[in-house]
This record gives sequence, C-alpha cells and structure tokens, in this order.
Amino acid sequence: MVLFGGSGSGRHQIIEDASQAHAEGRRVFVARLSASTDKASHGRSLPEIANLVEAIEAHGWRLDQMATSVMLNSFNRYDNITCLFRRTE
Repeated sequence: MVLFGGSGSGRHQIIEDASQAHAEGRRVFVARLSASTDKASHGRSLPEIANLVEAIEAHGWRLDQMATSVMLNSFNRYDNITCLFRRTE
C-alpha cells in the first residue's frame, strides 16, 4: 500500500489509511510523505514529517526504513520521503 501524505486533508487520509491497514491485519505499511523544505527550520528539520511519523506509529506501526528524493518545481523544493512501517505486534 503506497500513500501520499502532507498537510491538510492528505494528512488525515494517510493517518486513516494507516489505521485501516493495521485493522486489516497488514504487516507492512508504506507511506510516501512530502514536505516543502521552505517550511523547515534552516532547511534541515522537517517537523511536518516527524508529526506524520508519530501519528502513524500511534496506530500500531513502527518506522523501519526510509528513503528520500527531491522534487523541484518552479519555485519550491519538496523532500519526498518513502517510509516503510512494520506492525508493532
């Protein structure tokens, strides 16, 4: 299951999907999270991503691995972070 997250309704959807995947008994959950580096303090900290990871983990998942890529559009740079979660049980 690959999902996209971020702010607004996407954030709520990915958390809901994490909860549903756990309830269905899935052992692995993959989320692709995206954050503008313009919102990061000094371009290094991504609190938006940290908040999403914590919210997903609160639904019975543990972050196991992550990989990152960068997407550029006209004026913004976005970090795309693919996170592999495993069940905590």
